[in-house]
Amino acid sequence: MGGFKKGLFLGGLLGAAALWLNATPKGKEMRAKLLSHLEPLYNELKVSIKQLEGPTKEMYDALVERAVEEYAAKKEMAVDMKNMLIKELKKKWSQLEKEIKG
Repeated sequence: MGGFKKGLFLGGLLGAAALWLNATPKGKEMRAKLLSHLEPLYNELKVSIKQLEGPTKEMYDALVERAVEEYAAKKEMAVDMKNMLIKELKKKWSQLEKEIKG
């Protein structure tokens, strides 16, 4: 499969997943669960990253992956939910970076 077709296919899958999370009742429930896990983990990560000297995005990403792995194991979380949590937490780096510098 060519690069364009592969990109088109993956884009379609991501679009369908986004639609499912926002449009269906089950998707909205899943999104609410995800958000309920997001804030406590973010607060934990914020404390951890502030203890590091000169934190970088790479350091933060590594902390996110390790923290979510541990959290997901405790909560017996599905792999797709764990991956979505990692993705959402990684998006918060710029917000955290502003808080650290501010």
